Amino acid sequence: MSSFNVWWTLGGTFVLVVTLLVKSPVKAVYTLEGCETAAQVAEEAIRAELLAPLAVVGSIVGSWLVGLACMLALLFSVQNIANVQATTYAIPIAQLFYDAVGTKLTVMCLVVVGLAQLIASVAAFTASSRLFYALARDNAFPAKDRFMAINRFQAPYWGVWVSALVGCIISCAYIGSAVAFNAILSSAAVAVMLSYLQPITIRVFWPDSLTEPGPFRLGKWSWVINLFSFLFGSFICVLFILPTAYPVNELNMNYSIVAVGGVIVIVTVNWVPWGRRSFSGPVRTYTLERL
Repeated sequence: MSSFNVWWTLGGTFVLVVTLLVKSPVKAVYTLEGCETAAQVAEEAIRAELLAPLAVVGSIVGSWLVGLACMLALLFSVQNIANVQATTYAIPIAQLFYDAVGTKLTVMCLVVVGLAQLIASVAAFTASSRLFYALARDNAFPAKDRFMAINRFQAPYWGVWVSALVGCIISCAYIGSAVAFNAILSSAAVAVMLSYLQPITIRVFWPDSLTEPGPFRLGKWSWVINLFSFLFGSFICVLFILPTAYPVNELNMNYSIVAVGGVIVIVTVNWVPWGRRSFSGPVRTYTLERL
């Protein structure tokens, strides 16, 4: 399914780009995310110490190229900004498609996007379930025995179902409040960037903390790249919590800071009474032998 997702995303992006640029009567930072998925499923890969970081770097480069092509196609295909802003469709991009390519091709574009999102959600559940497993194994998460249990397909099913349940709850938020739903979406980007920033910050301010480098390393460029990554990640976190319009009111306020703050509170509640006494660091499951 993951392999199919790669080709569907690449092929679907190509179809969208060609359709929009060819059929639009007049030619006029949303890209792929989750490049760390390879690291979260690394324990199920061969030579993960080398292939996982290569996959992360490859996904970043691929996401940049594919995302840039998609963004440029969308921007060059905008026919009427006011129509997109005032659309009655559930998602504004549907209005953009409709204005640019008409009814039938809009349906095709939305099918491409919808199926890509569906398969991406499966990949996200796969990664998050492995994250539940790893945290439980390292004594950083309660209910260790349950989240480490695997079924006959070698999948940590407790993590899968909890991830699906949380996804359903978040989706239901859209029914009650579009503002709350948008806050959750914005907070997801901030939360992911914060998770990236944690190891990057350590490598910037405590570069000697990694005493045994792995087979994949950046050498003398490591600190410089981490510094730029730290600055960019910090900038994005600030940018994504700013209001999207002025003057700010209860409808256009960016509530992502509230959602991220809620996650921080949950983590703190888990850490203070329980986690700090049970977690002593990642559990080493095997030792690399030098040849």
